Formats: sequence, C-alpha cells, structure tokens
Amino acid sequence: MKKTLLLLIAAVLCCSVGYAQDAQDSTLVVAEGQEAQVAYNEGIEFFKAKNYNAAIAKFTEAIGYDHTFAKAFLNRGSAKMELKQYSGAIQDLDSAINKDPNLAEPYYIKAKVYSSQNEPDNALSAYLKAEEKGYKEANLFYFIGVIKFQKESYDEAIAYFTKAITADPNHAFAYNDRGSAKRKKEDYKGAIMDYEKATLLDSKLALAYDNLSSAKALNEDYEGAIKASDMAIKIKPDFHIAYNNRGSVYYRMEKYDKAIADFEKAIAIKSDYAYAYNGIGNVWYKKKDYKASIEAFNKAIEHNPNYGIAYMNRGTSKEMLRDLKGSCADWKKAVELGVEQAKPFAAGCN
Repeated sequence: MKKTLLLLIAAVLCCSVGYAQDAQDSTLVVAEGQEAQVAYNEGIEFFKAKNYNAAIAKFTEAIGYDHTFAKAFLNRGSAKMELKQYSGAIQDLDSAINKDPNLAEPYYIKAKVYSSQNEPDNALSAYLKAEEKGYKEANLFYFIGVIKFQKESYDEAIAYFTKAITADPNHAFAYNDRGSAKRKKEDYKGAIMDYEKATLLDSKLALAYDNLSSAKALNEDYEGAIKASDMAIKIKPDFHIAYNNRGSVYYRMEKYDKAIADFEKAIAIKSDYAYAYNGIGNVWYKKKDYKASIEAFNKAIEHNPNYGIAYMNRGTSKEMLRDLKGSCADWKKAVELGVEQAKPFAAGCN
C-alpha cells in the first residue's frame, strides 16, 4: 500500500510575451497512477522558468500517460508558441479544444499565434471565440480592440477598449488606444482625457505623451501640445516621431526655425523618415524657397514612393515655379495614391 496522498498543483499557463496569465487550481491526487499529473506539474515548473524545451518534453510525457489530458496539450502549445513553433502550437491547441470543448484558453493562445503570424482575421475569430467561451482577461478585450482599430471600426474598438478598462482599471495601453480611436472620430476632448489618464497610470509611457500632443494640437492647444511632446522626448530622447510631431506643432505656430530643427532631429535619428522631409518641405514652402521645398519633397518621395501627400505638396511647389507640367504630374500621382485633397488641383490639368 502506498504511503500517503500528495497535494499536487494543476496550473494552466496561458502565456505570451508581456501578458502572462496563471490560472491555478489545487487537486488532491493519489501518488500511484498519477504519472501524467506529476509530469505535467514538472512541465509547469519548467515553463515558469522559461525552459520551454524541457517543458515540452514533460508535457509530451504527460500526454503519453494520458491522451485525454487537455491542459497538457494546451500548455505544450503555449510552450511551442514561445519557441515560435507556430504550426505545432496550433495543432496542440486544437487538440486541447477537442479534448475539452469548454476550455477558453486555447482560443486565446491561438489568437496570439495568429497575431504573431500577421493573420488579424484569424486572430480576431479566435479572440471572439475565447470571449464566447467566457474568457474575461483585460488583454483579450484589449487585443480585440486593437484589431477593430486597425480595421477602422472605431466605435467597436472603443467598446472593447472600455471592456478592457472595466476588467483592469490600470490598463494604460487601453486608455491610450481608446484615446486614439476617439481621435479618429474627431472627439479630441475625449481623446485628451484618455491620453492623460494613460500618462497618469504609466508616467514613462512616451507614446501616450506623444499622442496627447497630437490631440492637443488638433484641439488648437499648441502650448499644451508642445509640453506633451517635451515629456515624450524627455522620457525617450531617441523618439523620432515625437520630434517630428513637435516640429509639426511649431509649424502650425509659425515658428519655422524651431520646426526645421525638430524635423532635422527626427531625420538624424531615423535617416529615412519621410514624414520629417515632408515637414521640412512645408516649412521651405512657407518661407517661399520653392526650390528647397522641392528638394525636401524629393527626399520624402525617395524614402517612401507611395507618399501621396508629398507628391501633392511637391506639385504645389512646382506650380509656384511655373512648372505646370511637373505640378500636374505630381497632383495626378497624388490622386492615384488616394489623396482626396489633390483632386481639385488635378482637375485643372489637361
């Protein structure tokens, strides 16, 4: 007769980089005949230590003892995902679902795999299935919101970011991204409130300060926008986008020398940053140095041949130099690239 009962911890690890979830339940199991459970628990410990190959070996051992062990398939799939063995991960996660159709976690992990492979439609389907199965973690709602935002479904994105915030009131990224969705809907005051909340929750979130600057600029609070950009740059001195955005605010304030300095700083950090070259071109246009503006727009287009706004702006500079053929060619190219503002200019061309 075997000695005693052992207390073994059965844990489900649904982990992804930056968003780990531990859901643990305790079960009394008899030592004899519990080889699968023992191997599984050893796998969990290896997983926690990020020794994924060893974890996979132990989960495989557990499955060898018990072919119906859904959580062993789930966690082996999670370990394979961490090792970027995506095909094997999907197979294991599907097996977990087949063994236990009530599990929600495999759908969540499948969604993470699909996201890693840049398959947003499959990821969204899996996230929604996890939600249907009762998965309620804040990151589930957050990631659905991100995909909805990318699909330009801003109302739905806002709804899911709000769900994420309800599940986790300290989710700074959910506030930041909800602010971005509101900004897309031209609700600048609502966007500012969300960005400010994000910065309160995470004072080192440079992205939120940069977004706050953009929203304040759109709300014509230029001084507030500059202060927000200053914070973004203070936190992240190599944040080229923040320099570019602050340059854009200075441009609106007609502080052209400061705008040029910021655009050039952005380029010094990222030499192929087309938006900063476009900004420089706009400044030179305002200064009526049309040749210099064309040179800057040329650089923008060189680094991004599909940058429609740069074509439109270059066309306008060419017009000022009486190069009507060149300006029309640029305006038509801008229209071809989907720039609606260029249509009235191109309409006057033969």
